[in-house]
Amino acid sequence: VHESLQRIRERKLVNFIEWGPASIQVALSRKSPYVQTAHRVSGLMLASHTSIRHLFSKCLSQYDKLRKKQAFLDNYRKFPMFADNDLSEFDESRDVIESLVDEYKACESPDYIKWGMEDPNNMLTGEGNATGSLDPKSVV
Repeated sequence: VHESLQRIRERKLVNFIEWGPASIQVALSRKSPYVQTAHRVSGLMLASHTSIRHLFSKCLSQYDKLRKKQAFLDNYRKFPMFADNDLSEFDESRDVIESLVDEYKACESPDYIKWGMEDPNNMLTGEGNATGSLDPKSVV
């Protein structure tokens, strides 16, 4: 398994992040204590994939179209929480998803570790970088 991953890395069949040298961790065991199987080797893969940002971007685009048309909002205005036509909860949620998309985009760049910390405008320049902000007080 490790040799196969090394070949994938050498042939550049998959784009791995440059700032995480051990971007893939593999653990093999003889038999899973939790899953009954006839196979001799058992495996589990946990992955964090930055391409999910494209799905989030599509959701944002669709939300913007619906919000512009005020579509489906009548159902929400029936509830006391939205009775005074305060739909800012939706817009705040949209902003959260947009910042998530920006961070996933920044993760794909080699200087992600510095993302949002050096530039006073919270924007790094260069190909593949995204805007973003990070509270310096929250950095350990």
